[in-house]
Amino acid sequence: MDRKKIIIPIIIITAVIIILIIVINKSSRYNDISIDNNKWNELISVRYENKKLTLEDIEFNEYNGIIDENNNTVYYSVVNDSPNKYNPNISYKASEESKIAILKDDITDEKVRNNYTFKLIIYNANSYHIYNLKCTAFPVLNIEYKNVSDGKKTIPMQMYLFDNLSNAPSKVTISDGKIRIGENQNNYKIILNMISPGKNIRENKRPLLNMKPSSEYILTPANDVTQHKNLVELFINNEYKGKYTIE
Repeated sequence: MDRKKIIIPIIIITAVIIILIIVINKSSRYNDISIDNNKWNELISVRYENKKLTLEDIEFNEYNGIIDENNNTVYYSVVNDSPNKYNPNISYKASEESKIAILKDDITDEKVRNNYTFKLIIYNANSYHIYNLKCTAFPVLNIEYKNVSDGKKTIPMQMYLFDNLSNAPSKVTISDGKIRIGENQNNYKIILNMISPGKNIRENKRPLLNMKPSSEYILTPANDVTQHKNLVELFINNEYKGKYTIE
């Protein structure tokens, strides 16, 4: 068979695959999807607000962000050792076919430190939905569990920890276990499990945030972040609870 007849279809198939990957991933740099006030207002003026148009997942530099639908806020934990930490690559999935944009506003150390609120819009041809966007210099910890009606204080949970610190050997830790809720509903104890190749549950021995490995950790509110170590932004079922110490 003529070599050209083989090469041309391969080139076409490769190009189609690349285009599909770009379309499916919907990945763009923060600066590339930033728009000025005029463009922002133009988008809104010809569309209606639709709270059912929502983000299902969002990633910053290939790491999961947290979407707090109760507070209409997206959280991005800035990776301290990334050269693109203030111009992250953003990819997302949404409830409908849509695009996203950022109200043009540079991310800076000062804004991150002062808990500054950025604006993110998701939109399609007819409607839009605006999210707050928060950038944090701290790791994020999301604990998911189902509420139980029998009054039990220790219940099954799954933990997702994203450690954005530059010396973290593994930035993501996902573990099953149990959570014990304190009497005042503000303190928590997590008990982690690790599954062995034989599917037997045993104690977790992986370190979190460079601490000594343990299967149990205590979470307490941090009133003064300058006086504490091992701080995280805590989420319970994707709802933001505040800055907590973990030890």
